[in-house]
Order: sequence, then C-alpha cells, then structure tokens
Amino acid sequence: MAATVVSKFEVVKFDGTGNFVLWQMRLKDLLAQQGISKALEETMPEKMDAGKWEEMKAHAAATIRLSLSDSVMYQVIDEKTPKEIWDKLASLYMSKSLT
Repeated sequence: MAATVVSKFEVVKFDGTGNFVLWQMRLKDLLAQQGISKALEETMPEKMDAGKWEEMKAHAAATIRLSLSDSVMYQVIDEKTPKEIWDKLASLYMSKSLT
C-alpha cells in the first residue's frame, strides 16, 4: 500500500510593507501546489466543468484573501474573482515593491 504524502505550505500574510513581488511569487507557487493556479486566468479552461471552475475560483480567492493582513484585505474586499483580487493587489503594490 502506498503512503500518501501531505505537504503543508504557508505564506506570510502580506501587510503592504514587505516585498510584494516575492509574496506574489510565493502565493502563485502555493496556488500551483494546490492545483488551482488556473483560477488566476480570466477564462475557464475548455475541458473544465463550469461547476468545478466556480469551485476552483472560490478556493483560489479564499487562499489569496487568507494570505493578506486585515488592512490589505479591506482594499480588495469588493473584488469577487481571484483575477480581480490579484490585479487590484498588483495595481496597488507592484510599483511600490519595485522602487
């Protein structure tokens, strides 16, 4: 019988003061490890069921929000999809991180 290996990864919550680019890369890796990184795309993959797509987007959005401090989460609270959350965070913090 094969043993199941469960890996647990954590990303430090982004509070708006750290390096956004590094946080973003770590979170993308976390989403990939969870098998839900495609949820950052705008359109549903062709061979995916619509219900599964909605579930994947909800899981990805929750993962992103849970990786944010309260003060940063308030800035994206009205965004519904993982892509909207991701883009809003990038517009707010990408330039600050690069300077």
